Amino acid sequence: MAFTVTPLSPAGAAEVVGLDCSRPLAADDLAKLHQAFLDYPILAIRDQDLTPQQQAAFGRQFGPLEAQDRSPYTHPDDRDILILSNEIRPDGTAVGIVDAGDFLHSDSSHLPEPCRITMLYAVRNPSRGGDTEFCNMYQAYETLPEATKRRIAGLHGVHHVSKTKNPRVVVSPDRPGAKDYYEARAKVVPEIAQPMVRTHPETGRQALYISPRFTIRVAELADDEGQPLLDELFKHMKDKRFQYRHKWRDKDLVMWDNRCLTHRATGGYGLPDIRRMHRTTICGDKPFYRPAA
Repeated sequence: MAFTVTPLSPAGAAEVVGLDCSRPLAADDLAKLHQAFLDYPILAIRDQDLTPQQQAAFGRQFGPLEAQDRSPYTHPDDRDILILSNEIRPDGTAVGIVDAGDFLHSDSSHLPEPCRITMLYAVRNPSRGGDTEFCNMYQAYETLPEATKRRIAGLHGVHHVSKTKNPRVVVSPDRPGAKDYYEARAKVVPEIAQPMVRTHPETGRQALYISPRFTIRVAELADDEGQPLLDELFKHMKDKRFQYRHKWRDKDLVMWDNRCLTHRATGGYGLPDIRRMHRTTICGDKPFYRPAA
């Protein structure tokens, strides 16, 4: 299958044209796409026409899919597809997750083995807004002062899924039952310590591995030292040099590498305008830090 890969941004995004993700890829094509993904950790694959089953099958070519624990928002045609949408049914229940990705984060970093790849398919785009903003965490790490690199080497950020445990975020009032969900998760889900600098297992490059959404403190430091350190790093991540803002087209399938990126949904739309995305995630492994030789 002939397809092209064209850079979109120096922050690590590229466009893929001519690929049909609705059917299995030949081994050579899969290898070429995988290499492109290591070179450009954000790939926007254009002009796809995918059923939920086809999207899930495409994802499985990269590894097992992460089980979705929010069953009310999975797709009835394939439970490995999570629906992200602002649609509300007449009975007041949500079709999908309304507030998904509303703060900068790396997917599943609150789990012992966070997902490796996220794939998001644009089923319906709003007439305005709905962009996704990415931060290249390779670049965020590489541009830190050397003193800061030495300071954070070997430190761990504590991650948690509940927004009620994190004063840097708020619970969206637009998602039915969100407050109750996060309060319940705060009681039963354990905190996870992840390396603040993560070594990519395939490229060997170092990436900053923290986020305002999930990282609530530094494990080895008291808050009077750890919280200012996190604030300093989060401020550094806002540098425009590391940013790519994806403006969605209909039938875009975007895949990104959670081992070296953070991202957020930028919003900017509201009912009756509808945004609907179908999401799959590929299982990953335990993050680690290996000092450079």
